[in-house]
Amino acid sequence: MTSHSLETKDFARLLGHPEDQLPPGCLAEIARCDWRYDWIEGEQLDGVVTGLLERIRRKEFSIVVPGDKSRWIKGWGENLTDFVASKGDVDALAPKYVRPNVPVRLYRRYAQPVEPNFEQNWRKVYQEWLFRTYLADSEEIFEFGCGSGGHISVLAQMFPDKKITGLDWAEPSCEIINNMKKLRGWNTEGRLFDFYKPDYDIEVHRDSVVYTFAALEQVSDSFGAFVEFLLAKRPKLCVFVEPIYEWYDPANFIDHLAMRGHAIRNFLHGMPRALHALQDEGRIEILKEHRVEFGSLLHEGYSQTIWRPV
Repeated sequence: MTSHSLETKDFARLLGHPEDQLPPGCLAEIARCDWRYDWIEGEQLDGVVTGLLERIRRKEFSIVVPGDKSRWIKGWGENLTDFVASKGDVDALAPKYVRPNVPVRLYRRYAQPVEPNFEQNWRKVYQEWLFRTYLADSEEIFEFGCGSGGHISVLAQMFPDKKITGLDWAEPSCEIINNMKKLRGWNTEGRLFDFYKPDYDIEVHRDSVVYTFAALEQVSDSFGAFVEFLLAKRPKLCVFVEPIYEWYDPANFIDHLAMRGHAIRNFLHGMPRALHALQDEGRIEILKEHRVEFGSLLHEGYSQTIWRPV
């Protein structure tokens, strides 16, 4: 018998937001879905941990290689083909690595949900909360590292009067965003952009909001050029949703596994210290830093760092 379920108060805690101020659309998504789960314990936990340790030992993960975008061209190319063939079906934008019926990280433990698409449903709640809380009061919205365009498709429907620009260094990703305009009539534009070599010719208006969602994780410690680009462009708000290595607790074994996986994959590291140094210099103001204790088996990909140039 399933003994646990996420409640509204849990979402408020996980999101780092007052429960009585959650957006109506967010509350509707919470009410719509089944949030029951069981903690993974005993022999089942042993099996999960042993499997992860073996994957870590064999390095069975995609590893960040600066400058190599081949796997993104292939992956987003598959989504592009499906999206065009379906004449704009947003279901075709789901990344191929998203799988149902998998355990999740929750409150620094492992849990097995009842609902097969638990994390996908969580992401819908998160989008409703994040976009309406931080992106609604803006002239234009920019997603840097927009991938398959899943977030852009939500934004384009949520805010039809706003210009939504998706930027990525993989050409198929940009083509997906531009095909949204052709096939769905959305106010979207795709642009090429390289975190390592930012294009300063791209216009970012002062009333715009910029965000990343599990994109900077792929640049390791080479985020400096992008941050300097944002400082030069001065958008009103910068929202980074990324796994943060420094926020894991090495004394917690579940976090220890995340840290090992994070290090092997050469994921994002060093950003909190760098942003705090910029704040000490008076160049930025950090508005929120919040660890979201939910994610996949090895990573908490929803933690928030929200700041603005000053």
